[in-house]
Amino acid sequence: MKKVLYIIIGLVIFTGCDDDFAELNTNPNIGVPPPETLFTYVQKEMVTYKNGGEWYHENHQKMTWAQYLVQGRANDSDINTILPGSKYGTFYVKILNHLTEMRLQISELSEEEQKFYQKMVAASDILQAFFALRITDQYGDIPYSEAADGRREGKLDPNYDKQEAVLMQLLDELNSAIQKMDENISSSYNFSPNDIAYQGDISKWIKCANAVKLRIATRLLSQNESKAQEIITSVVSDGRLFESEDDQFTFDLGGTYRGAPGADFEWKGVMWSAEPLVEFMKSTLDPRLRIFFEPNGYTQETIDTFADPATISPAVDIDNDNEVLYTTADGEDIMGYRYIGLPAYRNDPNINVPDYYQFQDQPNTVGSNATMLSKYNRRLIQECRFRYGGLPEPQGNYIDVMISYSEICFMMSEFILKGYTSGDAADWYRKGMESSLRTYNMYGEKQDLIMRVANKEYPYLPLTEDEITNYLDNPALQLNDTDDLEKVYIQQFLNFYRLPEEGWILSMRTGYPKYGSSLLARSETDNPEIPFPRRIPPPEPGDLNVAKWLQANTDQGFTSPRDETPSVLNSQRLWWDKNNPAIGSGGN
Repeated sequence: MKKVLYIIIGLVIFTGCDDDFAELNTNPNIGVPPPETLFTYVQKEMVTYKNGGEWYHENHQKMTWAQYLVQGRANDSDINTILPGSKYGTFYVKILNHLTEMRLQISELSEEEQKFYQKMVAASDILQAFFALRITDQYGDIPYSEAADGRREGKLDPNYDKQEAVLMQLLDELNSAIQKMDENISSSYNFSPNDIAYQGDISKWIKCANAVKLRIATRLLSQNESKAQEIITSVVSDGRLFESEDDQFTFDLGGTYRGAPGADFEWKGVMWSAEPLVEFMKSTLDPRLRIFFEPNGYTQETIDTFADPATISPAVDIDNDNEVLYTTADGEDIMGYRYIGLPAYRNDPNINVPDYYQFQDQPNTVGSNATMLSKYNRRLIQECRFRYGGLPEPQGNYIDVMISYSEICFMMSEFILKGYTSGDAADWYRKGMESSLRTYNMYGEKQDLIMRVANKEYPYLPLTEDEITNYLDNPALQLNDTDDLEKVYIQQFLNFYRLPEEGWILSMRTGYPKYGSSLLARSETDNPEIPFPRRIPPPEPGDLNVAKWLQANTDQGFTSPRDETPSVLNSQRLWWDKNNPAIGSGGN
C-alpha cells in the first residue's frame, strides 16, 4: 500500500490540473509515466468520494430523488433541478485517456513484452468498462470507440456511439478481458503493488468482470431481454461470481485517506433522514439504521428538562415509539423515538405546525432545543474527518465498495424469481442481506463512525451476530411467495444507500419502492407529483465537435441538448430507460 501511495503522490505532478489535458491529449512529445503508474492513477481517481461519485452533486441529488434523504423543510425547494457535476469529465480526462496511453505504451513493446503485461491490460479494460457504464447510464449516446484518439491520431471530433452499441462494446471488452486473464502466460508482470482494488489477484478481477456484465444485463432487461438473458446465462455458466465480501470491488487507500470536504454536501439545503425509510428500518429492527443515520438529541437528560413531558412535540412520540432499537456499550437503551425522519411530502399537514418539527442541528445541546430530526451519518457519506461539536479528528479512513457481494446476491435472486436462471432465490436473498449488514459494519468500523449527540459522545457500536441473525430471521422479510420480488428490490435499495446512483437506477428500472406499498413505500413529493430527471444532459464539447453533439441529441429524440427542465429530463428518456416503468409505480 505504501508503494501505491508514493506512486499517487508522484502523479500529482503529471495531472495536477484538468486544463493540461488538452495539451496532453494532442502533443505526443510530452513525457508520461510508465504504464503501471497510469494504472494506479486511474484507480485512485475512480474513488466515489472524489471524482467517481461527485459526492456533493450526485449524492445530494440522487439521495433525495430516491428518498434516502429529504432536502430542507420536506423538499420545499428546487429538489428536482440538477447540477451535472464532473463525472463526465472525469471519465474522459482522468480515466479513458490514461488507460489508452497505458495500452499504447505497451503496444509498442515487443510481442513477448506485450504478453508480459497482458493481464494488467485486461484489468484496465475492466476498469474502463465499469466506469463507462456509469457514464452511458446517465448520458446515453457518448463518444467511446473514437474518444481517446486525440493525442496519438489527432482525432478531436470523435463520433458519438449509440448507447446500445456502447453497451455491446463494453460486453465485448469484458469478455476479451476474461479471455486474456485466463490465458496461461509463462512470465507475467506482477502488478499487485500498483493495484489498489485487488492487489493483482486475477481470479478476483475475473469475478469483477462478470459482476459488471450482470449490471449491464439489468440495463438491457426492458430493451433487449434476450441479450440480457444471454449475459446472465453466460455468467452463471462461467461460475466465477463474487463469493464473499473479500471479492468486492473495493477501493481502500489506507489509514491516511479520510476524504476532503470540497463543496458543502448540503449545497441546496439542509439534509435530513427520510421518514419512510427510517420507519421501515425501525419496524424491521434493521441494525444498519445506526450506520445510515444519526440518533436525535432526545436522550433521557433532554426529556427530563421538560417540566411536562406532554409538551414534547408529537413528532417525538415517547409514549408509543419506545421499542428498544439497540443498547449502547455503556448501557443506554436507544428507543424508537431517537430516530425521527422528515416527511418527503411537501404538503404533510405537520410541516408548517409551529414547533412540531425543529429544524436545527445542535450536537452539543440538551433540552428543548436539542436536535430533533435525524441527520444522515456525515462521517459515512461525507468525510471521515468530520468533527461533531468539538470531537477530536477521528482515525478512520474512507473506503468505497463500488460493486458489493450483496449486490450480486440480490441480482441473482431477482433473475431466479424472473425465470432467467435457476437456483434458490431465497438463499441468494438471505446471503445478500447478511453480506450487506457485514459490509456496512465494515464501513462503520474502518471509517470510525463516532459521533456526538445531545452533548454525549457515541462511539461506533459494531453489529452483533445476534442482531444479524435476528434480522435475517425476521418473518416480515422472508420470501414466502407474497411480494417476493418487491422484497428483493427493497433490500437492494437499502444496500445501495452508499451508491445512490445505483439506488436511483434501481428505482427507474423497477418502479420500486412504490407508492402505497405495505412494505417500504415511496412517498409523493407533491400533489400533483413533480417530475424527477431520469438522465443528465451531455456537456457541450466545444466548437470542434459541436455538430456531432447536436446530432447525437437529435438522434436520441431530445428537443434541446441544453434543456435542463426536469419534466424534459423525465420524459425524454435514454435508450436503456425507454420501456421502464414510472418512478414509484412498482411496474417491473
